[in-house]
Amino acid sequence: MEMVKTEYFSNAEGGRLYRPDLAETVSLRAENLACARGVRVIFSDLGFALGAGEVLHVTGANGAGKTSLLRMICGLLAPAAGHVAISGVHDGRDIAPHCHYLGHADALKPTLTPRETIDYDTALFAPAMAANTDDLLTYAGLRRQADQRVATLSAGQKRRLTLTRLVGIPRPIWLMDEPYTALDNAGRKLVDTLVRAHADAGGLAIIAAHEEVGVANRQLVLGA
Repeated sequence: MEMVKTEYFSNAEGGRLYRPDLAETVSLRAENLACARGVRVIFSDLGFALGAGEVLHVTGANGAGKTSLLRMICGLLAPAAGHVAISGVHDGRDIAPHCHYLGHADALKPTLTPRETIDYDTALFAPAMAANTDDLLTYAGLRRQADQRVATLSAGQKRRLTLTRLVGIPRPIWLMDEPYTALDNAGRKLVDTLVRAHADAGGLAIIAAHEEVGVANRQLVLGA
């Protein structure tokens, strides 16, 4: 599989993948978070802080609240108590615009092709700094499938396509829920390469996963 090396991150003007120089001061803080489902408390009094370049591995048994935590951080789920704050960006009042949330659903339109998907996503969300579409396809290992309908792609290929959003639409906070699902060994290495490059650029990432996350330098165990 053809894949661009990590050092190939650069600006889009040179025909290379865009690697943003994120603010070194970007940080995220969660204080006294609680998650409840009906009358059942999933977790409570949860707090942590992350700074630029940090990667947090969130682990725990099924039902421990890993997905719920990620959804709380980006504003998709209201916490039963506590709050999340971000600093180091021009507008820290709303966290969502500064986050990428990579969830279980691929959020892809089945009638579009990978090329059309990337063109649409970058034109809508990052027109001023979008990477070259062919470079993104190459990096994700999807050059041969560039003009197939998304509906015909395998689960792993769809996951690779969603990963292009992380590079094509630069945001400082990545929230990744089981990002290795459906990926082969090369795809798993792609995830690690992306996260490592993001952290090196000054971003931060929170990865919920049952398996070991080699690129993480912090760990949070829910339900411990």
